[in-house]
Amino acid sequence: MLPTFLTVPATRPMPRHLRGFGLLQVLLLISVMAGLAAMGYLQWRERAGVESSRQERQVLAQADQAIVAFATVMRRLPCPDTNRDGEEDCGNVDAQKGWLPSVTLRLAGADPGVDVGQLRYLVQRGADANNLTTLTDTWRPLAYDDSGETFSSMQAGSYPSDILTLTDLCQRLETARTTPLGASLARVNTAPLRSVAYALAHPGNTDADGDGDLFDGANSNAGANANLMEDPARRPLLATYNDLVLERSFTSLQADFHCRPLIDSINTVALGHDVVIQVAQMRDDNIEAAGRAVAFSTLATIMTGLEIALAVAEGISDAGNAAAEWVICAASLGLAVNACAAAPQHTAAIALAGGVVYANIAAAVLNATAAGIAAGALVLASNTATPDQACPPRDTSLLTQSLVSAQAELSSAASARLAVQTEVANKTIELNAAIAERDAAVATLVNVVRGGAASSQLDGQVSQLIAAAGGWGSASYNRDATESRLTQATKERDLWAAEVAKYNAMLADTAGTIARLTSEIAALDALIATNPPNKAALMDQRAGKDAELKLAKDTAGLTAVRDKAAASLATAQAALDNATAARDAAVTSFSTAQTSYQTAYANLVNGAARYAVYNGSGQVIGYRCTTACQPGDTSISGALNSALVDLFGPAASSGPSPDAKYLRPIKVQKELDALNTKLAAAQKRESEAQYQVDQLQQMINNPAACNSTGTAVIPMTPDQAQDILVEVDRKGGTR
Repeated sequence: MLPTFLTVPATRPMPRHLRGFGLLQVLLLISVMAGLAAMGYLQWRERAGVESSRQERQVLAQADQAIVAFATVMRRLPCPDTNRDGEEDCGNVDAQKGWLPSVTLRLAGADPGVDVGQLRYLVQRGADANNLTTLTDTWRPLAYDDSGETFSSMQAGSYPSDILTLTDLCQRLETARTTPLGASLARVNTAPLRSVAYALAHPGNTDADGDGDLFDGANSNAGANANLMEDPARRPLLATYNDLVLERSFTSLQADFHCRPLIDSINTVALGHDVVIQVAQMRDDNIEAAGRAVAFSTLATIMTGLEIALAVAEGISDAGNAAAEWVICAASLGLAVNACAAAPQHTAAIALAGGVVYANIAAAVLNATAAGIAAGALVLASNTATPDQACPPRDTSLLTQSLVSAQAELSSAASARLAVQTEVANKTIELNAAIAERDAAVATLVNVVRGGAASSQLDGQVSQLIAAAGGWGSASYNRDATESRLTQATKERDLWAAEVAKYNAMLADTAGTIARLTSEIAALDALIATNPPNKAALMDQRAGKDAELKLAKDTAGLTAVRDKAAASLATAQAALDNATAARDAAVTSFSTAQTSYQTAYANLVNGAARYAVYNGSGQVIGYRCTTACQPGDTSISGALNSALVDLFGPAASSGPSPDAKYLRPIKVQKELDALNTKLAAAQKRESEAQYQVDQLQQMINNPAACNSTGTAVIPMTPDQAQDILVEVDRKGGTR
């Protein structure tokens, strides 16, 4: 018997209808909470995946912008980081792939937006000029004769070899772009492989392929992947791949750096130097012939035909002086692009280019007699010329030589015009042949449907299909054209938007900008004072900072430049809006045309299952069929398909091919339109050449009188012109 304190008291049993009720409530509550938790988890995972992908793309875009900014300032691409310390490792000359050197980018004033070792970085570091991470003087201004010869070799003189600007990177990009694909070049894993300027890869959140490396596929840095990155088009849809890749082509970088207008601007100044040399040579060659002094500034009033020669000489002087006065605007920084575009230097360069191109360097030679007199006057007027000296004797031999040159140009222009006319004639023949083939193919289709009868039950469907195919062709070409215009308009808008943002940032914190630039210039001065190996590059960088500082201190000038950029942005945005509307309308039109064609095609094919053909009186004389044939019917299944493929191409049911017989005349007509535009240009060239010949002949037949007085104008010397060219080259062009 248990002790009293251990005795369990008796309890009253719970009623049967209340037993288990608490447990059921708990189970129901657990079920509801589990469902809500599962739904919440799925929604969270979906939102997290979308946000993660967005952030990864944003990181790649910011890193890409940092690399472009670095290259704009340093005129080369950064080397990869091979030891994950954030600094570029250019000493490892064989390394094309590593990590993004985020520390180096920040030190250069570019924010990549990522931490050390977060992104993989592949950059083109091929042999010699294919290496985009080195900076050497690889570019020279071209001579004027379109032979591809450089300015230095054309003039048989020296040209500085230490000019390191963005044009050198542009030259390397062009070399890399035109180099055939090789195993040693940086590439992306496409089919076929293609080389790239650089590529960036984000590894995602996990090691999707489970190989111990966050980066998946070719983005890993092992073995055969040392110069390979995955195709940017590969999407993280499979469990074994979740990386994102951003690729930069050579062409896109050339566009971002404005390589073509930059190089053209410097070549324009080189062209002006060549004209200065022509004028100086004419002056030297004709000193003896100009026995009497003639005041240079009044030659145009006394001799017919001098206007061109004088305009060339004065235009060179004006453009050269403008280039010297505004040379600071040519600093190779994106900030200075609009400032230079707004400067008189830009206008002078355009005027010089227009005048020189129109005269084609021969303008001064085409007026050889007048140029000879002007040249003698230039020399005499510098020190000893007096207004009462008699005019020099005419040297008609130079004028005759000029006439011969002009006649040669006329003959060449006529030959070029005849060649284009031949192209137009041949293309017209091709067009007529294409039309004939189209008409024959249409006739074949009609004959297959009718089978020799006067008409058929399908005649209406055939007509509708023919009309729908024509609508398809026009809508297709129009859609492609509007897509191209939209792409160009988008680039233009984005360019001006970036420029306006830069200027607004400077205006918003002028004091801070001035303080920052002053500090950076002082630091550069300290480095330059040590005479380092990259002194020339540092001096160019300092000149760019100085240009920014001058602009920042001129609030009115900076505001004017910003307002001009804002006006250009508004114009570009309006053009983009129009291009977008035109593209959307073209896409809608094409979709309608596509539906019309496919409907018409289906109506014809379905109607051809079994249909009647008629004689001239409209009486049924038989039945033709493809699938629902009855005894006595004529089957046209194979013939109808062959006729449709012959007329519209192998994918006739989906849409007509541009190279198929029906649409080919439209394509050839567009090519003919382009040739006619080319012919108009050739005819204009010939007419201008004929005008020059007529003017020279008139000068020979009617020599001008010479009895004037006046003061002299001394032209620019070739040395002065070359100094301007070198200075413009050093400062990065006349953008």
